[in-house]
Amino acid sequence: MSPLRDLPVVLWLLLAAVAAVFQPYLREAVWVMVHLALLGAMTHAVLVWSTFFAQALLKTPESVDPAAHQSIRQAGMVVGVCCVITGVPTSLWPLVLVGATVVAAAVVWHGIAMGRRLRAALPSRFAVTVRYYLAASVCLPVGAVLGVLLARWPASELFGRLLVAHTLTMLLGWLGLTIMGTLVTFWPTMLRTRVDPRASVLAQQALPIVLAGLTLIDIGALAAVRWLVVAGLIVHLVGVIWWGRALAGPFRTAPPRRAPGVFAAAALVWGLVLLVSLVVHVATSGSWGTIAGGYQPITLIAVLGFTLQLLTGALSQLIPTVLGGGPRVRAAVDAEFGRLLWARFAVLNTGLVVALSPVPGEVQRVALAGVMVAVALLVPLLLRGIVVGVRARRTDRTTLSQKRDEGRFVD
Repeated sequence: MSPLRDLPVVLWLLLAAVAAVFQPYLREAVWVMVHLALLGAMTHAVLVWSTFFAQALLKTPESVDPAAHQSIRQAGMVVGVCCVITGVPTSLWPLVLVGATVVAAAVVWHGIAMGRRLRAALPSRFAVTVRYYLAASVCLPVGAVLGVLLARWPASELFGRLLVAHTLTMLLGWLGLTIMGTLVTFWPTMLRTRVDPRASVLAQQALPIVLAGLTLIDIGALAAVRWLVVAGLIVHLVGVIWWGRALAGPFRTAPPRRAPGVFAAAALVWGLVLLVSLVVHVATSGSWGTIAGGYQPITLIAVLGFTLQLLTGALSQLIPTVLGGGPRVRAAVDAEFGRLLWARFAVLNTGLVVALSPVPGEVQRVALAGVMVAVALLVPLLLRGIVVGVRARRTDRTTLSQKRDEGRFVD
């Protein structure tokens, strides 16, 4: 698998950074930034890396889901996201409809491929990870339909209901389920320790709970029954906590010290803060319109604290893995992702706390700018990591070739 498959992630993040700089001049600037980050960068990462993990866990033949099919899905996703992100600010609803349809079709195809992998694979202890991916792929088309309806800008109450259903289906369903399924095995990998023996069982038990919570959320939002949304969020939170028990053991055994574990651990804390904040916000808001009006803090937590911070940790682990090579290559690439580690971590997380606090607006804006810079540093570090890894591998191959030529190569 080529690290260049992550190039669209880099491009989406760069565009999000550009949108942040030119925010005063853009229509629907916040919406654009959020969707560049989540629908663009995160969704592409989900398509690429969930396929990578499914193949690693199930060991299915390439014919089950050929690389050419994966590339078509990824290209279709890029086209669809471009249509959506262009269509909403320009009020071109047909373009939004086309883009959302293409995005949904790519993910449905992705889900079908996951189902084929499950059917073709031998029994596997961690097949539950792929079941999470399969459930997530059902959520995105639902969220896409809700998003298309939102793009028509309905009246305040209906807008609030659709916003809750759309955002939570996409965030907790499409992204959240994928993250939960992946971290069953990936969290211990980031910490360089063993998987909790209960991990697969806890994940299997948690899946129907979180799906029940998501179902209650959508039914409650669409039927205008707010207490049902609150109940769904609480059920979902219970499922997440039950699943999260498998993460505690590896954390105690090998506390995070490297970039992957450090950023992922912080992201998980923000994920819990996000779920609790959602429960409180929906329960205490006076109307659906009020829920929509108070979404900004939740958006900041979801995008900067949770998803993009988790992406930073994940790519810090995955890119060195995909580049391959010996310990020297791995150490060189790890060193790139570890640059300014604690400074980035402190600015991102402390800055986000300040931005969410009741401080003067100028202080909030400065803190938020610092957070965005800390997140954006992933892009140059990612590119540097790839370049350094490729150079180190090339150097190793040259050294081995010279040893062979000199007759000093030992098998």
